[in-house]
Amino acid sequence: MKKSKTNILNMVLAQKEIGAVLPLVILMICVLVVNPAFYGSANIFDVLRTTAFAFFLAVPVTFLMASGGMDLSIGAVVSIGGVIVGQAMRAGLPIWLSILLAMFGGCIVGFVNGISIVKFRLPAFIITLATQYCVNGINSVWTNGKSITGLSDSFKNLGQYRLLGVVPIPILYALIFGIIGWIVLTQTKIGRAVLAVGGNRDAAYLAGINVTATQVAIYVITAAMAALTGVVYAARFGAVQTSIGSGIELTTIAAVIIGGTSMFGGVATMVGSLLGCLLVSTISNALVLMGISVYWQNLIFGLILIAALYIDRYRQKIINS
Repeated sequence: MKKSKTNILNMVLAQKEIGAVLPLVILMICVLVVNPAFYGSANIFDVLRTTAFAFFLAVPVTFLMASGGMDLSIGAVVSIGGVIVGQAMRAGLPIWLSILLAMFGGCIVGFVNGISIVKFRLPAFIITLATQYCVNGINSVWTNGKSITGLSDSFKNLGQYRLLGVVPIPILYALIFGIIGWIVLTQTKIGRAVLAVGGNRDAAYLAGINVTATQVAIYVITAAMAALTGVVYAARFGAVQTSIGSGIELTTIAAVIIGGTSMFGGVATMVGSLLGCLLVSTISNALVLMGISVYWQNLIFGLILIAALYIDRYRQKIINS
């Protein structure tokens, strides 16, 4: 009987998403006991909208980490995506062209990162940190640190519209991106190539995969999606806040890791990334409703991340045993 219970426990811990599911369930139970108001429809949609914004970035970051990559500049790219779209519309360009320019700006940053890391073998941590400083510097110089306001109502609707008058439109965007990401990751050759590159770069090369092109493309797509996230943020708040992406890269990476994607590459789960983002959003919201100081948020989140890493290490032992 004892051995049977141990086997069941090992089966549960072997699931990639358990690092997000377990603390999320515990948190849900705690908040139900302390303040059931959390489960009100308005609050639930607020949590889901926050989760949606986090998931915009988590989708490409899941691919990036699955390939063995790392990018600390995505927060800065989120900010400059909003700045580019705001400045372009201020100059009189149509919304669609302004959005494309923002994404193109993201692609440039991603290409620089990708070539530097993959082609020239520069450390991902250092080069993307340097890129972060450069992009933030461009943001500050271009805007003098001031927000961009006066955006059109048509543009604001891209982030503020509610389906059926209830569901915030960013939730729909996140759902679409998530489904596309899940299909590509699990059902296509591209997804298998990404996992192969992250699992064993040399073996992937011998299998005929263009490793360099694959990794550079992932950096480009990640940065483009980060810029698009900045666009949606600008539409959501009706103004471009030049520091909107500050710190978002670390939170996103942590959420993806907690969700079950390996920081060493080769293992990824899009569902887990969604759960990780939901956990992050729930922590922020629940602490307020439970009357706990938000200053505890980072401590709690950090402890959960540490626990998730230990669970991931234990899960790898179970799989390899």
